[in-house]
Amino acid sequence: MNIAAVTGGTVVTPTGPVATDLWIRDGKVAAADDHAIAAGQHLDASGCYVLPGGVDPHCHLMAGVQTATAAAARGGTTTVLSFTSPANGERDTDALLRNRAELERDGAAVDVGLHAAIYDPDRLSYPDLMAVRQAGAAAIKVFLAYPELGIMCSTQRLYELMSDAAGLGLLVQVHCENAPLIDALVARAVGAGGPGAGARLFADTRPPEVEEEAVARTLAVASLAGAACYLVHLSTAGAVDQVRLARSRGAPRAFAEVCTHHLLFDEARYAGADAERYLVAPPLRAPAHVEALWHGLADGTIDTVGSDHCQVRSPTVGGLADAGHHYWYGLAGAGPRLPVLLSAAAARGLPIERVVRLASENPARAFGHYPAKGALAPGSDADIVVFDPEGSTVLPGDGFGDGTGDSVYAGLAVAGRIRHVLLRGQPIVFDGALVDRHRGRYLPVVAAPQDAR
Repeated sequence: MNIAAVTGGTVVTPTGPVATDLWIRDGKVAAADDHAIAAGQHLDASGCYVLPGGVDPHCHLMAGVQTATAAAARGGTTTVLSFTSPANGERDTDALLRNRAELERDGAAVDVGLHAAIYDPDRLSYPDLMAVRQAGAAAIKVFLAYPELGIMCSTQRLYELMSDAAGLGLLVQVHCENAPLIDALVARAVGAGGPGAGARLFADTRPPEVEEEAVARTLAVASLAGAACYLVHLSTAGAVDQVRLARSRGAPRAFAEVCTHHLLFDEARYAGADAERYLVAPPLRAPAHVEALWHGLADGTIDTVGSDHCQVRSPTVGGLADAGHHYWYGLAGAGPRLPVLLSAAAARGLPIERVVRLASENPARAFGHYPAKGALAPGSDADIVVFDPEGSTVLPGDGFGDGTGDSVYAGLAVAGRIRHVLLRGQPIVFDGALVDRHRGRYLPVVAAPQDAR
């Protein structure tokens, strides 16, 4: 089906919503006066918003790219940025090259870019960082947690990596948790009189303070290194306050991300018999923290919203597992991310152009894909979502078919309905149904990070 125009809708452009027709030429958004636009069908968007395709900045989907990206497409996301998945003993750069080759060979339902997960930070050399950049990755990700997995990055090494990455135009993403403090809390919790019981123990041993300390430390390191950084899945009021403080002091650019589940659920989910379904790191927080995240979305402190989609859940290891506490953690949500955010934001009075910045424009800016992605402007890829704000959707139990099993979003009624999704001008979802699962491409970074809006 050749779509030449999306007509009758309200297009959310980089400067705001405009009632206009959107024209397409050679897979790109065309200017309205472009007389060379090819003939084709007009897609009726009357009564709908016409949005740029969602850009999910935070996914772990290499274990099931085809099913995960098909789910993302059905949820209105046309670009996913996934972390690589180094195998045991595999060098981090080799994993990046392997995952890139898999994407180029097998394709996906939507476009996929890569972040290089760093599981061996002490062995990552400057030439390795150059190789990461040359392979088309926009960022590396380091972890201040998980010494039991052997992947924890020391503060000294964080400074060295940030200093080196800054000169290469690489963004350093940081998982902010204080690992030694978590270990101390685990040791106390599994002893006599420890807090919590059952699966909740996982959450109780990762309280807000362990995140907030690590966020403050990361921002200090970034300031000393003169480097931009990207703080993944912030979940607490104190963490958001640390970002505000750093910006007020004129620190280097710091992008702040939250994830859908931290906006929708709170720690009450850990009181039920199905508590393990909701285990995630960092864990769900008290309602006051949820409200603080929404305040950060509204005032611009938070730049992006990701799903932290985990195609495969992780088992507990280390102190908890040694004491007999065997749980699985990690949530799937690449499909539900945009429908949930559109609905919840509207209920809180956030304008739709702010949602577009959080879910599309700012992720594309942060990782060097703007304005090809994340915008509906002449020359941008015609990645388009036709969203009916008067419709309604009950989120399916299978997470839009992502292949992970029972979704934590199952049965959630959200306002609005995603009717159609186009990738580079071609329909991949029509009237809510997936019609093309092979149009996606590997997406190398093309530009340096840009400030969020």
